Amino acid sequence: MQLDNISVSRKLWGAFLVLMLAMLVISGIQQNRANSSMASAMDEIVVIEERIVMAVRWRGGTETAGNMVLGAAVTSDSVLAEQYNAKVKAIIGDITKIQEKIVAESTAPEEKAAVDAVLAARKAVLAATAKTWDLKGAGDVVETQRFADEQFAPLITSYLKSQDDFVAVLQKRRDAVRAAVNERRVSYAVQGLAASAVLMGLFLLLAWKLVHSINWPMPLPPEI
Repeated sequence: MQLDNISVSRKLWGAFLVLMLAMLVISGIQQNRANSSMASAMDEIVVIEERIVMAVRWRGGTETAGNMVLGAAVTSDSVLAEQYNAKVKAIIGDITKIQEKIVAESTAPEEKAAVDAVLAARKAVLAATAKTWDLKGAGDVVETQRFADEQFAPLITSYLKSQDDFVAVLQKRRDAVRAAVNERRVSYAVQGLAASAVLMGLFLLLAWKLVHSINWPMPLPPEI
């Protein structure tokens, strides 16, 4: 069947159906891309959230241990001081496990830099903790309290600040992932609309040509 023998209505309906099919295909492709991007981003966000939870646990353990060391430094009850010290050692063991996992998962440069700052602060605090215990064990109450107030407490504050900074880095990365996926979703939607607009333009052009051919048919060749 030649194309010229097909009625105008069939041509229009055929073009319309092709247009609808093409728009459905484009919409499906863009939706699939958006869904894949969202799924990948959600997986990454979940991992980051888990790391934030671990970092917050690390900070909580640090704060608790620091308060216990300060409490042991000022108390006159030797039994209570020993209990504090035992709990601090247990907390330090738990923190070490969390730290190992966080360090292993911190691969981005900004995260590694933040973790290195935390580790440096922790090293200073552990050394100060050991000295506090030594002073306490020697029975020098005044020097123990002075060291705890003037040396240990500021180190703990710096340690906690470095942990807050690390959490902020993780939160910034999480927010960046969310922003990126939202941008991709908008981009896919714009691309889909642009493709649909192009197809609609082609359909209108085809319809115009068909109508034009009816209203102004081509002249027949002269008879010989």
